[in-house]
Amino acid sequence: MDLAPSSLLLGRFASALDLARNLRAQALDLVEGLQRPGYREAVAQELRVATRVLPRLLPWFLRARPEGEATLLAVARDHADRNPHGLAVEMEDERLTWHQLVEQAACVARVLRAHGVRPGDTLALLGPNSPMYVTIQLGATHLGAVTALINTHLTGEPLAHALRSSRGKLLLVHRRLEGALAGLDLGGMEILAYGLGPFDDEVARADNKLPVATCKSSDDFVYIYTSGTTGLPKPCKVSHGRAVMAGAVFSEMLWSFQPGDKVYCMLPLYHSSGMLLGVGASILGGVPVALRESFSARAFWRDVERYGATGFLYIGEICRHLLNTPPCEEERRHRLRVAVGNGMRADVWGSFQERFRIPLIREFYGATEAPGGIFNVTGRPGSLGRIPLRYLTPARLARYDVHEGRHLRDEHGCFVECKPGEEGELLVKLSEKPLISGFEFKGYIDEEATRQKILTDVFRKGDRYYRSGDLMRMDEDGYFYFVDRIGDTFRWKGENVSTTEVAEVLGKAPSVQQVAVVGVHVPGMEGRAGLAAVVPDGTLDLVAFQNVALQLPAYARPRFLRIVRELNTTSTHKIQKQSLRNEGVDPAVVSDPLYVLTEEGYVPLSPERWCAILEGRLRL
Repeated sequence: MDLAPSSLLLGRFASALDLARNLRAQALDLVEGLQRPGYREAVAQELRVATRVLPRLLPWFLRARPEGEATLLAVARDHADRNPHGLAVEMEDERLTWHQLVEQAACVARVLRAHGVRPGDTLALLGPNSPMYVTIQLGATHLGAVTALINTHLTGEPLAHALRSSRGKLLLVHRRLEGALAGLDLGGMEILAYGLGPFDDEVARADNKLPVATCKSSDDFVYIYTSGTTGLPKPCKVSHGRAVMAGAVFSEMLWSFQPGDKVYCMLPLYHSSGMLLGVGASILGGVPVALRESFSARAFWRDVERYGATGFLYIGEICRHLLNTPPCEEERRHRLRVAVGNGMRADVWGSFQERFRIPLIREFYGATEAPGGIFNVTGRPGSLGRIPLRYLTPARLARYDVHEGRHLRDEHGCFVECKPGEEGELLVKLSEKPLISGFEFKGYIDEEATRQKILTDVFRKGDRYYRSGDLMRMDEDGYFYFVDRIGDTFRWKGENVSTTEVAEVLGKAPSVQQVAVVGVHVPGMEGRAGLAAVVPDGTLDLVAFQNVALQLPAYARPRFLRIVRELNTTSTHKIQKQSLRNEGVDPAVVSDPLYVLTEEGYVPLSPERWCAILEGRLRL
C-alpha cells in the first residue's frame, strides 16, 4: 500500500494547523500589545517604514529569485550606463567612477582568465581595504568565478587552512602581506601579488572586451569566513542573490539613502558587514563609498569631514572608543545623519547620539550565513530590533540550558518557545524551496559543518531550523536583545573567537600541560575578553607563552591568563568552563594567579591594574 499520498496530506494538514495557531497567536499579540504605548509606537513607526520601503524592495525580490540574474556587478553596470561619471568608490586620493569601476572589473576578468581561472572556479583574495579589492571581486563575477575573502589577521596554520579550504585555483595577495605566506603549504595554489605588483601591471595592459558571464542569483558570489562555534575558520557561501538582497534591504530600510549621500566604511571588506552592508548597499543605492584600511579614532572625524560622509558602519567597540576620545572641532562639523551597525550598548547609545548629534542609529542583527535578520528601525536603545508579525515569520527563540548545554523540551519531546523575558537560542525555520535566493541557508563548503547548523524535529516532527548559536531575550513589546554566544565561541573586538582554535594553538606552548579558553565579561567593555586558564607542567614560561599567543590574530589573543592547579571536567572528560566564565578575572574574587596582556607582555593583574582597566586607563 502506497502511504505517500496520506503522508503528504498529513503534512499539509499539520502546516495548515500551524498557520491557524500562529494567526491566532498573532491576533492576540496585536490586541494585547496595542494596549501598551511602547508597542503602539513601534508598530506605527514600522508601518511608516514599510509603506516607504516595500514598494522599492519588491523589484529586487523579483530579480533575486533563484532563476534570476541579479548580481552586484549588473547593478554597477546599470549605474555606469546611467551615471558614468558619478563617483563609486574612493580612498585617500584614489577615486573610481561607475564607468571606471566596471571597466577595471572587465580588465581584471581578462587577467584572471589568462591565469587559468574559469567560470565556477574560486579565486582567493588576501588584502586590505582598497578600491582594487572591490574591483577584483566584481572582476571575478564578470568572469563567472567565486572570490574567497581571506581574513588579513590570520597567520600560520589558520591562514593556510583558510586558503586550502577555499579550494582556490589562484591566490591574489597584496604585496604587503606576502610575508605571511612564507613556509605555508598551500597545495600548489598559484600566487600572484597586487598593489603595485605584477597583477596591477597586467590589469593596466589588459583589454575590457571579455563578455560578461551569466550568473544566476543562486550561484555563489563570495565565500566569507566565519569561526562558527568550533574549529578553524570555515568558508560560508554567499550567493549573488543574497548579496543583492542584503544591499537592497540595508540601502532602503537602514541607510535610507538620499541624493548626495556617501558611506564611510573602515570595517574590513573580508567580513559581511563591510562588503555586503557597506559596499554592497552603496552599489544598490547608487551612492559612493569611502574606504579606510582600518578604524582609527584619531583619524575618524577628519576622514568623515573631508569625504563629506553622511553615514558610517560601526561595531559597538568603535562607538565606545569614539566616545572616550577628547572633544575635537571636526566632530561638530560633520554631515553624518545615520550610523548603521551592531553591538552598541544601551548605556553608550544615548551619550553617543547626543554628543555627536547623529539623528539616526540603526542597529541590526545578522550572521553571514543566517537566512534573515533583525532590524531596529525605531531607535530603541540597546535593542537589535523587532520582528513585525513575528508569529508569522520563521524566527523563534527556543529555551536553552547553558549549564547543561542543551535545549529544553516539553512532554512531547518538542523544543519550548521562550516567553517574554526568557533567554533562548534564536532559531530560523528553513524552507525547502525559498522564493528568494537571498533568504536561503547555503551553508559552508564543508557539508558536515553545514549539517551541524541544522536542527530537525524541533517544534514538530519533520521541521528543520537553522541554529544561530546566539542567546537572546525578547521583551513584551517584541524587541530582541543579544545576551551571549552559546558554547565555545565568544565575541571580542567585533570578531567571533573560537575557543577551540585558540586553545589548540596555546597548547603548543612550552610547559603547558592543559589549557581552557573562555570569554569573560569586563565591566564597561563590549563582548567578552579572552581568558586562558592554564595548568602548567612546573613553572609556566610567560615569555614563551606570549610568543605562542602572538601567532594568533590580535583579537583572538587571550587578554587574561589564569594559572590553575587543575581544570574541572565532566564524567565524559569535557572541561567545565562555566565556573571560569562566572568567576571572571576580578583579583578580589579569583585566588589563582592572574595576568593581563600589556605592551610589556603578560604581567600580574594586581588590584591597581584591574582598577586601571575599569577606568579605561589600561586598554585591553
